Amino acid sequence: MLIIWKANFSGTRDQLEKVKKKLEELAKKNGEKVDGPYYAQDADLLWLFWTKSGNIGRSGREFLPWVAENKIPIEPASYEIGVTEDEFWG
Repeated sequence: MLIIWKANFSGTRDQLEKVKKKLEELAKKNGEKVDGPYYAQDADLLWLFWTKSGNIGRSGREFLPWVAENKIPIEPASYEIGVTEDEFWG
């Protein structure tokens, strides 16, 4: 399953690097793959997450408290769930 996650960000390059490392750490811990950040048209940043478990909230439940604790100026904007052809066509 592919999750497209968009966020608004008003921090520094160092903070963005910390965010990237934290997302990579959480993805590895939870058996996911993450790619990004990319620059979206309708938000500041976009990440791609692939998960086999379908549990899209696991990493987020750890990431968002980390963001607040570290005072990182990133705010979730939206997410979309994509599926593979096999999942769609059965």
